[in-house]
Amino acid sequence: MAALKASKQGLAKIKQKRKELGWPIGDHRWLEEASSILGVSWEEKGYLADGISEGTWSRFLAGKEGINTPAFKAYCQVLTINWEEVANPLERQDWDSAPDVSVFYGRTEELDRLEEWIVKDRCRVVALLGMGGIGKTTLSVKLAHQIQDDFKSLIWRSLRGDPPLQDLLGELILFLSNQQKTDLSNTLEGRLSQLMECLRSQRCLVVLDNWETVLDTGSLAGHPRQGYEGYGELLKRVGESQHNSCFVLTSWEKPKEVAAIEGPNLPVRSWKLKGLGSDAKNILKEKGLQEESLWEELIQLYKGNPFALKIVATTIQDLFDGSVSDFLNGTLFLGDFEYLLSEQFERLSQLEKKFLVYLGNYAEPISRSQLQDFFCSEISVTELLKALESLNRRCLVEKINNENGTFFTLQPALAKYVTRKYK
Repeated sequence: MAALKASKQGLAKIKQKRKELGWPIGDHRWLEEASSILGVSWEEKGYLADGISEGTWSRFLAGKEGINTPAFKAYCQVLTINWEEVANPLERQDWDSAPDVSVFYGRTEELDRLEEWIVKDRCRVVALLGMGGIGKTTLSVKLAHQIQDDFKSLIWRSLRGDPPLQDLLGELILFLSNQQKTDLSNTLEGRLSQLMECLRSQRCLVVLDNWETVLDTGSLAGHPRQGYEGYGELLKRVGESQHNSCFVLTSWEKPKEVAAIEGPNLPVRSWKLKGLGSDAKNILKEKGLQEESLWEELIQLYKGNPFALKIVATTIQDLFDGSVSDFLNGTLFLGDFEYLLSEQFERLSQLEKKFLVYLGNYAEPISRSQLQDFFCSEISVTELLKALESLNRRCLVEKINNENGTFFTLQPALAKYVTRKYK
């Protein structure tokens, strides 16, 4: 749904007008008057018009998030303000099914760096990568809210459901052109060209969640599925063409098109998301767990994966009366997180699965030469390096560099999953 919010200058005018009326911020008259403007009388109906609530009023005054257009205009009319004078110019947003991020923990470093890439460095494509449950989707929404003022249009879409590329392009073209480009091309090439015109005509932010759903399974990481090769062409076109817009995508694995054209000083970059670290304590606190001194051990066990920790924390409350020590004395519990790991594991090639099982059976990190020695009778060095690179692009192996060289290992939860699967 399209949304509006006030500009910085608009917020100052709103504040001034509100003071002139003399009503306290929490006065219900703001809501009643706005509701009446939209045709619903509070006195007669006992309820407010759609979109008029304490929440939208608070967001209207804060100006950090957009609210639906009718409510924005109604609040402005109550304040006797011309809405066009206070609205962020050409502000158009479509959040579709983006999750609520009002509860958000940490990620300050990631948000600052990503904002720098997109706002200051003018990156055209930014890929947020990480294993399932690590928080990519939530971060993409939080980032979009944080940088939305730098764009004229913003659209967020999930690729779950595997939408055909021409359908997705049609949605993007219609929205970004403000319904002006209705003569959509019947060819993929034509729609790609029409999209690029939109990206050049104004600064747009496009967020595409769950990119892994259009990638192939059973082969090395990052290759498009059969019939979805056009998505790779979309990335190449957006990453290599001149424009001022930005595509942000989230994925379990790095698309090969991103790997081919990314670089620290180039307009295409990727960020591999890690666990929350100490910020994950907020999750455990909200769940009401006991023995705070043991929380760090619990967090490390699941490498700060927010989804895994939420599942585990619920289990600790339900089955261990909130006692972290009792839980830690037992076996590593995966719960519903195991289904997510299974979904990722089944995407791997057979060689990658063998690698994970081998790594999962060793408590210590393993060097590349050790892997080579173990698999020397099965594969060449080239194949080994390709498989390692693929697992790294899938964010399923942890790479450790020290004075003795480069070593590879698995997170405890993933190691537990593969050893349980292949006893």
